[in-house]
Amino acid sequence: MRQFSILVIFVLAFGGAAVLYEKESRKVKGVLTQITELQAQMGDLQAEVNRLNSELEATKLADRRRPNLSAMASRIRREGNTAVAPKSPVEKRFDNSRNVMASDVTAAPPAIQSNRRHPEDESEWSRPSVDADQYQEQSGEQPAVVDPYQ
Repeated sequence: MRQFSILVIFVLAFGGAAVLYEKESRKVKGVLTQITELQAQMGDLQAEVNRLNSELEATKLADRRRPNLSAMASRIRREGNTAVAPKSPVEKRFDNSRNVMASDVTAAPPAIQSNRRHPEDESEWSRPSVDADQYQEQSGEQPAVVDPYQ
């Protein structure tokens, strides 16, 4: 009987250890699965970072070849500050005020000229267009070919 009780204790101890081991191994397997998924996501992110870095390098290289407007403007400002020529009084006046004055703007002639301004130009090109039959009647010419369908 004594051996039976020791056997039961051993069975219970090993059974409990097996249950605890199974629970812990499931936890470890879950953690390993999560680690694997995170490594895959990290690989995807690293590929995206590499792609963006290559695009950035290509953009920097293109900017060195063809600078944008702000880079050109800053370069002109830098170069302009080093070699400053003496300014005339007119330039000083325009530096102080950036307003457009009425004397700075010139009036443009109208795009369409009317015939009233130039009455001497009364050629047939200056008159409005007319139908061909009416033109022949006005000019007094006879048609060279008679239309058989009239």
